[in-house]
Amino acid sequence: MKNGLGLLIVATVLFTAAFACNMGTANLGSFKIATDKEGTKETSSFKGGDTIYGRAAVANNGGKVKVKMQVNVDDVPGMTKGDMVKGSDVTVDIDGDGTATYSLPIPSGVKSGKYIVTADMINDAGEKKDSKSVNINIAGDSSSSSTKPDTKSDSKSDDKDDDK
Repeated sequence: MKNGLGLLIVATVLFTAAFACNMGTANLGSFKIATDKEGTKETSSFKGGDTIYGRAAVANNGGKVKVKMQVNVDDVPGMTKGDMVKGSDVTVDIDGDGTATYSLPIPSGVKSGKYIVTADMINDAGEKKDSKSVNINIAGDSSSSSTKPDTKSDSKSDDKDDDK
């Protein structure tokens, strides 16, 4: 009888500890893309001149994190998959639970195709702890067939060539 009670107590303690660890792990609870700032009109379809609004909810966060959001090329004729759309990267600091907001006016003349909007949650040590993405479609205007938006970054840290 003593062994059965002891085993039950150990199992209860282990279950409680595991449950507490899961509840305390900071994460992106949700990531929504919409046509309005409040995020009530969710969509995955945009056109040149629209604004992409994003809302990344950080949950179970007991400290400080950064949420980095950006748009990358997925399937766009004449463009390289994975390239980041210039000017689309934004980093928001979050202390505790909160919502990182994002907005990107789509320039007229953008090429039609499939893009990916990504939110990465990064801790103070610079480690990516969670990530969520949403696939979107952008319908460019009639002038977009010959216009290619710049997908190169302005950041010196992303400059891989030796142009000394």
